[in-house]
Amino acid sequence: MGYRACFDIGGTFIKFAVVSEAGELFLQGKTETPTKNVTMYIPQILSEKVAYFREYYPIENIGISSCGIVDHNKGVILFSANIEGYSGFPLAHEISEFTGLSISVENDVRSACLGEMWLGAAQGKENVVLLTLGTGVGGAIIQNGRLVSGAGNLAGELGHMSIIHNGENCPCGGKGCFERYASTSSLIRYYQTIVGQEESIDGKEIMSKIKQGETAAIKAYQEFIDYLSTGLVNIAHLFNPECIIIGGGITEQGESFINEVNSKYKEKVMPLYRESTKIVLAELHNDAALYGAFVHAGNFVKN
Repeated sequence: MGYRACFDIGGTFIKFAVVSEAGELFLQGKTETPTKNVTMYIPQILSEKVAYFREYYPIENIGISSCGIVDHNKGVILFSANIEGYSGFPLAHEISEFTGLSISVENDVRSACLGEMWLGAAQGKENVVLLTLGTGVGGAIIQNGRLVSGAGNLAGELGHMSIIHNGENCPCGGKGCFERYASTSSLIRYYQTIVGQEESIDGKEIMSKIKQGETAAIKAYQEFIDYLSTGLVNIAHLFNPECIIIGGGITEQGESFINEVNSKYKEKVMPLYRESTKIVLAELHNDAALYGAFVHAGNFVKN
């Protein structure tokens, strides 16, 4: 049985596990992502974990999922807004120098999408889009079983497609971006606007208020679902995937959430797409990117 050392590097935590070809996770855990001297400490953390893993399992190679824009061909972090000093870092080369193993590095949302195709919501499918709803909106596109990377490895920034002409300013420099209207942070902003104060609140609390029947929370949620469905229609019309998978903390609401999204989506989408593209919930949650790291480490190996 093959074993790979798999990592998911985020702005807050680095998750890790030995993943087997049967989809089992061993020695799983997480550690805080360093905030300083990351080009020294991240390779050190990963290399120490790999050495530990090799005491128990015959590690074949290493798969790394990472936040930021990633050049998977070179194993370089092109840009990261979440980890200071991480942009431009040749991660694969550094880890390979320490471990002597082959390394594959891919963006975290793309990794999660591969994981969902292997063991999650998109098993057996070859045309898939994954959206993650959080502070922003992350995206990954798979067509005919292959990740769509684009000319500069920049494809899949679905959160920055414009859905409102001359809409709200976005940190990316654009206006009216999807993530300014359909992220969890957008839901919070809608609620704060309705209640007329900058009340400190998170998405989970708003969902709780909805269950309690609070009018302001319900109104904010309906606005959020309306914008989210608009983006989903655009994605369906552009790519006609077999399914669009939605992940992120808000999806913990489960069937009630996805049913409302599907209902609004079907009102707006062209009739031909109602059955050919399904909107589904992510299934692997926090482990999706680790599973995806295993997949791309098997599909693409780079020293």
